[in-house]
Amino acid sequence: LPKAAQSEYHYPARVVLPAVEGPPQLAMSTSHAIFVYGTLKRGFTNYTRYLGVAEAEGKATCLGEATTTSRFPMTLRPPHLLPATNAPLLLDSEGVGELVCGEVFVVDDSTLEAMDLLEGVKKGKYHRRNVQVRLHSGEEQVIDCGTYFFPPSEDLLTLPRLTTYGPEQHAIYSPSGPVKEEIRELCQRSHVFKPVKDLSSESLSVIGRPSFTSPRWLVAA
Repeated sequence: LPKAAQSEYHYPARVVLPAVEGPPQLAMSTSHAIFVYGTLKRGFTNYTRYLGVAEAEGKATCLGEATTTSRFPMTLRPPHLLPATNAPLLLDSEGVGELVCGEVFVVDDSTLEAMDLLEGVKKGKYHRRNVQVRLHSGEEQVIDCGTYFFPPSEDLLTLPRLTTYGPEQHAIYSPSGPVKEEIRELCQRSHVFKPVKDLSSESLSVIGRPSFTSPRWLVAA
């Protein structure tokens, strides 16, 4: 894409890396952009327990802070809704609420699986779907990311709303239990790509889109 158009380019939530020479299990990897808005943000409990572990292993990288381009209601989990963790709930009621601030991470397959497990996707607790967010840094690119929504209800929609989940809210967070080893192991599983932090003119092939200039993702042993 021409440089002038890159700021309005909507990056997909799923990017396929090009095949490279090497062992068959390292020939291809898929990366996923996710938008985190609560306890998975840097410095908070579930980042320390899980997402930060994946980042240390080279299985995830943070692209920086971002804000949703649509309004959503975000609130704290009320005490009567068990488990009483005081965790933030992003309610899937687009157009209601505020623009929500969070962070964008790009993760590999097993880290995405870990996040789905943490959020109880298969059990129907949260569901993951794509939203558009605008990065705060650089040219404020708009990116399509997966994020985790809680089902809205009349009760929840009447609660006070947040634009940002910060240290003040996290101070009253109460995890539902100890570290879940199954999730942590997925964040540590041998990875097939390694994030490179500098920008490169080498292009990356994107599903359904032409090549574009982006931070590179290299297959690594």
